[in-house]
Amino acid sequence: MKIQISGVASIEAEGEAVVLKADRPDDTNSIQEPARIVPVTEKVDGLGTDFTREFPPYSITVLELKTK
Repeated sequence: MKIQISGVASIEAEGEAVVLKADRPDDTNSIQEPARIVPVTEKVDGLGTDFTREFPPYSITVLELKTK
């Protein structure tokens, strides 16, 4: 996905992503598997005001960006 951010002078190249993903669209947590889908925090780089990022299927990603 191509992401373009306006309204800031620049964005630091490194940030964090909190990713919540599943293997299938009908996956869910249950009493038997309460941690099947859990958020994972990871470092990311290559960020800026104009960048491309690939997101995992069946996921929600929150990118934490810092302006310079």
